[in-house]
Amino acid sequence: MSRIRTAVELFLNLFRKPVTVHESYGYLPDTYRSLPRRDAERCTGCGACYERCSSGATRLTDRDDRRTVSVDGYNCIYCGRCADVCPEKALALSFEGMAPPKDDVERLGRIDLNRYAGEDAPREDTTLTLQRCSICGEIMPVTEKYLEVIRRRTLDNLQPDTAKLIDKDMEKYLTACIACRQKNSLIWGTHPRKWVRAPAEEPAK
Repeated sequence: MSRIRTAVELFLNLFRKPVTVHESYGYLPDTYRSLPRRDAERCTGCGACYERCSSGATRLTDRDDRRTVSVDGYNCIYCGRCADVCPEKALALSFEGMAPPKDDVERLGRIDLNRYAGEDAPREDTTLTLQRCSICGEIMPVTEKYLEVIRRRTLDNLQPDTAKLIDKDMEKYLTACIACRQKNSLIWGTHPRKWVRAPAEEPAK
């Protein structure tokens, strides 16, 4: 009998008005934070956002001579730490709806392997070129764009008298790997076995 009554109630509910009350949307608070947006023109691939991300949403992938910075929309907790630490202000919080739109989830989040494959996956990625050592040519774990920013700021902050002493031969060490810097700049060689052990000179009196 109860099954028949339940079936009748279900049928009658098709013609009744809903009991829920429509509630208008409220205003987002000033402190609200949502999905991060990355400005590819400003991003240098320094990895500060990757180091600061506590939820593992930001990923840094080096493959061959390319570095890819990506955001996993499912893991993102909208804390905004990545935007706070970005030295180039390349990240900003979008302040959109409380739940990310479906398009954003598909574009930023994990992919459905049955639908997408390989490079065709919809993700918000920023790809940059890794720097090659200016002396030996080996690929370094830092992007060309990031080293260019460091080089420019280093030269700009030098005193005028010091800047005159830097020529092109010295400037190339700013984009050299650690091994080449040691080999070409340390007068005692690259290994402790090559160091010259001699008594220190007596200080002048």
